[in-house]
Amino acid sequence: MSFSNRDFMLLDQRLFKAFMAAAQTQSFTHAATRAHMTQSGVSQHIAKLEEQIGVTLFKRIGKKVVLTDAGNALMHYVRQQMHSTQQFMDRVHAMETRVAGLVSYAMPPSCLMSPHFPMLLERRRAHPDIELNITLTSTQEVVRMLLENQADFGFVTENNNHPLLRYRLFCQEEYVLVSSDPASLQDLTDSSILEQRFIWYPGSSYYYDRWLKHVFPERCNLNTYSLTFAGEINSINGAIDMVAGGLGMAVIPCHCVASLLEQGRLYRHQASQPLLNDIHIITIKDHEYPRRVEQVIDWFFDMVADK
Repeated sequence: MSFSNRDFMLLDQRLFKAFMAAAQTQSFTHAATRAHMTQSGVSQHIAKLEEQIGVTLFKRIGKKVVLTDAGNALMHYVRQQMHSTQQFMDRVHAMETRVAGLVSYAMPPSCLMSPHFPMLLERRRAHPDIELNITLTSTQEVVRMLLENQADFGFVTENNNHPLLRYRLFCQEEYVLVSSDPASLQDLTDSSILEQRFIWYPGSSYYYDRWLKHVFPERCNLNTYSLTFAGEINSINGAIDMVAGGLGMAVIPCHCVASLLEQGRLYRHQASQPLLNDIHIITIKDHEYPRRVEQVIDWFFDMVADK
C-alpha cells in the first residue's frame, strides 16, 4: 500500500494522536486514556482517518486491535513526520542557543526518592522550555519503553547487556533489610529467615534475590519464592508504610528509608558487607539524540561528578 503526497496533504493531522495511541496500546480503551480522550472520541478519529485514506487501519484479533498493512504504513509515515518536525524544531532552537522541547524518561519508583530528582528539578528551573515526562515503572518495562520508542532514556537496576542498548554507570544504591522490630533482625540464619514475614511490592523480587544471595551465599536455592509474604502493595512508599506499621519486613534501597532509620521508626539488618547495586542510564546505541535529551542526561552525570 502506498499513498501519494497529494493524498497525505488531505489528511487531518489532528487525528494522528488517537491513531498512534491505539497503535501503541492495541486497545481503543487504553488509547483513550493515553490520548486523554473518550473511547468514542478515539473511535471517531480513527473512523475519519479511514474515511480520508479509504482503507481499514485496524483489525480486531480477540480483545486487541491490530494494525493492517495500511495501518503500519500510516504509522511509519506519522513517525517520520514527527521526527522531521522535531529535527526542525531542534535546529531552530539551536540557532537561538536555547534548549526546549519534551524529554521523556523512565525509571524504577525508588529513583524518585533519591536526592537526584530534586536536583534535576532545580537545574530545570534555568531551562523553563524543557518539558519533562517521567514514567515510574520496573526495569523490564523501562527497557521495553526504550525499544518501542516510548522514552528517550531510562534508569535500570540491572545490566542485561541488551545488544541494542548502551549502559552507562550512573551511581550505586545500597539494599537493606528493614523492620519495625529490631529483635526480628537479630541473628538471622538461612533457616530463621524462612520464619519471618515479608512485604512484596513491584521490583522487590530483584532486591530480595540479591539480598539473599549476598547474606546467604552458600544457599544457592534460597530466593524470593522461599519467603512468606504477609502483605502486598503496588508502591514502594506503601510498602515502607506497611513495614513501619509492623506488618512485615522488606529489602528496600537504603536512601528510601534513611529518614525513618534516623528517627528510630525502622531498623536495619547489619550485614557483614553492604549490598551495593549499580544503577545505569540506558539509551539506544548509535542513536543521535536531540540536544535537549543530551542536556538532561548530562545534568544527571554532572550531579554524580559534583558529589
